[in-house]
Amino acid sequence: MPNANPLVVLSTFPDAETAARIARMLVDEQLAACVNLLPPVRSIYRWQGSVCDEVETMAVIKTTAE
Repeated sequence: MPNANPLVVLSTFPDAETAARIARMLVDEQLAACVNLLPPVRSIYRWQGSVCDEVETMAVIKTTAE
C-alpha cells in the first residue's frame, strides 16, 4: 500500500452481528483495508453519570488518515 499515513482504529460494538455488518461495509466501500473482529470483551465505563459493565465486540480497523 503506497499510502504513508496508515491508521489503526479500535472500536467496540454491542454485538458480533453489528460489528460484522459494519466491518463488511467499511471494507466493501474501501474505507478500510481490513477489519479484525475479536471475541467478546468486557467493557467497564462511565456513561451519563453511571458506571456500565457490558459485553461488546472489539474491532481493529486498518485504514488511512485520509
